[in-house]
Amino acid sequence: MRRAEEIGFAALLVIVFTLFVVLGWGYARRPRIVPLTLSIPGLALSVLHLGQSITKLKRKDEKEGGIGREAPASGGHVPEGERQKILQIWCWIIGLAVGVNFLGFMIALPLFLLAFIKFFAKRTWKLSTLIAASFTLAVYLVFYVGLRTTL
Repeated sequence: MRRAEEIGFAALLVIVFTLFVVLGWGYARRPRIVPLTLSIPGLALSVLHLGQSITKLKRKDEKEGGIGREAPASGGHVPEGERQKILQIWCWIIGLAVGVNFLGFMIALPLFLLAFIKFFAKRTWKLSTLIAASFTLAVYLVFYVGLRTTL
């Protein structure tokens, strides 16, 4: 996907999830739990994706010294290494779903994040623990404290 298309898609995701959050707050207390449970993390992740896309574009432009020069699209062919990565990500997502089913969300979430960031993203234990703990704390504060609900 070209960078301009990627940034456009990420911006569209931010707009859609922002709309979902705004509309979710309009419901009564109990019915808004599900829309907000889905839309708040979606908004956070889409904002993160947009920021990464913009940063990638700026780095590429600085490296090349130009704007928007990219290789032509490969006609929809997915390289084998990319296919392997996609399969691994799907396995991680299925693992998270199984963990939530057997351990509960608030236990599975930090374990999943810690393992995913350490072993898939290949970051340090310190960074992996910091990200897992801070994201789990954010989820706790938003849903248990802010919305007074259980996951």
